[in-house]
Amino acid sequence: MLTYAARRLAVMVPTLAIVVLLVFFATRAMPGDPIGVMLSDHSADLVLASRLRAEYGLDRPLGEQLGHYFLGLLTGDLGLSFRYLHVSVAAVLASGIRVSLTLATLALALAVPLGVAGGVLAAVRRNRWQDNTIMATMIGMISVPNFALATFLVYLFSIRLHVLPVAGWGTVAQAVLPTLVLALPAAAYIGRLARSFMLEVLRQDYIRAARAKGLSPTAIVLGHALRNTMVPLSTSIGVVFGGLLSATFVVETLFNIPGLGRLAIDSIFGRDYPVISAIVLLFTVFYALINLGVDLLYAAIDPRIRLA
Repeated sequence: MLTYAARRLAVMVPTLAIVVLLVFFATRAMPGDPIGVMLSDHSADLVLASRLRAEYGLDRPLGEQLGHYFLGLLTGDLGLSFRYLHVSVAAVLASGIRVSLTLATLALALAVPLGVAGGVLAAVRRNRWQDNTIMATMIGMISVPNFALATFLVYLFSIRLHVLPVAGWGTVAQAVLPTLVLALPAAAYIGRLARSFMLEVLRQDYIRAARAKGLSPTAIVLGHALRNTMVPLSTSIGVVFGGLLSATFVVETLFNIPGLGRLAIDSIFGRDYPVISAIVLLFTVFYALINLGVDLLYAAIDPRIRLA
């Protein structure tokens, strides 16, 4: 398994190199001058603009800039932020990484048990009122956009009931609404998959054998069916976690949360090339590690699976 993990990590290197190339040229193709955005009211000062352009290497040819950036990545140097003068990109990203990972992890920790429980119950009570109610609720949660769900929850819990703050980050109360906005659609997606996988497992011969032995329905579902349902579902849960990280772009902006998502939006408007590139690179690494973790989890859940 360790050899498989090392091989997968090695494959990530050319992938990351391609991502760096694409992001580098995409950011340079963006309209607007980052130095002009940086100077704002002092943009007419040509001497200062020329000095900053030389300091940040923007006066060099694109090929030289790209080579310098790759060399910096190899040494762990992500460069300096254009938006925050003389502040390294690593320092800018440090707090945002922690916030976004915390928010996505909280949402996943809520979405998985809710989705699995709802999907299993719907499968066990198939074509009954419980199944119809759960599926209708899940379809509704998937269909509602994040910003609409956020608006409804803020109106209900903050404006009408006055039990939760409207926005911000740093307390448990401030984390509740953004976590719910992320978790509810994810739980609905997981629940629909869990129902499909559970229905397929319940039709297997070993489930019929367990019923013939006189095992209780609870023992059959929890002891046999659920474990085998989690094997294919674990892949989807990994994809969901990646989707939650991407969804933080909208949620963090809505709730004024200082994470990677809001930082990325601010950096795009501020033409902060190094920060944009670093965030895209980080999300690429996150997705690759999540996929690797899911593959390794396969073998842990089902010992019959062996990774070559």
